[in-house]
Amino acid sequence: MLRLRSPRMRRAVAVLALAAGIASAAPAGAAPQRPWLWQCEQIGLTVAKDACYERMLLQDIDRSGDPANELPRIDRRAKAADSSLYANCHMYMHVVGRAWAREHHLTLERLQDVVPKSNDPGCSAGFGMGLVMGLGPQIIRTGGKSALRTCNALPTRMREFTCVHSLGHALMRGYHESLYLAVNACRKLGSAAAPDCAQGAFHDYWIALRGADESTVPLHAVSSPRRLCAQPDYRGYAIQCWYRYWVEKLPAPLVETAGDVLGLCRGLGGAQRTGCIAGAAKDIPDSPAAQARVCTQMNAADGLACLRGVANQAFAGQPRKERALFGVCTHMGSPAGCAAWFGRTFNVLENGRFTCPAGPMRAACRDGAHRWREPLVTFS
Repeated sequence: MLRLRSPRMRRAVAVLALAAGIASAAPAGAAPQRPWLWQCEQIGLTVAKDACYERMLLQDIDRSGDPANELPRIDRRAKAADSSLYANCHMYMHVVGRAWAREHHLTLERLQDVVPKSNDPGCSAGFGMGLVMGLGPQIIRTGGKSALRTCNALPTRMREFTCVHSLGHALMRGYHESLYLAVNACRKLGSAAAPDCAQGAFHDYWIALRGADESTVPLHAVSSPRRLCAQPDYRGYAIQCWYRYWVEKLPAPLVETAGDVLGLCRGLGGAQRTGCIAGAAKDIPDSPAAQARVCTQMNAADGLACLRGVANQAFAGQPRKERALFGVCTHMGSPAGCAAWFGRTFNVLENGRFTCPAGPMRAACRDGAHRWREPLVTFS
């Protein structure tokens, strides 16, 4: 899920400065082109800016009376605004989705009617997650099983994954941020859903540890992932436990090179190392192609773990960019593993319609694409 880190913030400021320069160079009398929701963007205080965006986005959805179709439009407007909005929209929509669910007395029976009709990992995914999180008290009555039926009935694999991930968040909120109870409930959902549900639970834990996103700080919290992710209670979920840690840690570590990633994970082994590397790589503030090139500078196992943090979901619906990313695989320690991961995740994004590129990577890509229905463990 997309977050604004300090290097991205600097780029956003640069974009705004460029936009201001263009506006000042416009012919006399010409009306300046203001980005969508510019009223919020011009606010200097971050907390006030966030509150403004959340309020305006909720008003927009309320006016539409149709969240399922309005959210894809919001994604497009947020991207076109060239402001900080889209980079933060996923987290804004957590708040907005929960607020909308409360306002409209949302029930599990109605959830499928209002989930956004979009695979976009930004505003739409954040709103869908907020809706599910808002249903936490209803969801824990059946330990998540009733909501899982709704998730499995959604029309695309990406929306299904997002919904199951959201279940982990919802269980955390429903169980008042008890990680043990939430992960145990995820485990009882079965092998097809438990890994992605648990990722959501651990994600919410790290968010709650800093009191963000309207969460409550857990009692007797363990702040060290080296301790938490090794606990016997969470055996089998070390990758999920680590994956969101670096993204939610403040101040954020500076992660730009392979050495930076490996340095953060020094001394770890097995699943803990895989999850740590994946999460740290997710924090590399660059394009998916540049992120993937960092992974080529690691050994085979670490490189594949690193690929899990590559934001290739940003290329959804752009077949040329999707297939071009496979060029990185020839430089990986495990070219076939790289192609299989991209084939699998792009097939999720394209809902089973992804066409693997021709060439030596095609067979491995197809092998991965055939596994698109399996749990992802880490993604987006």
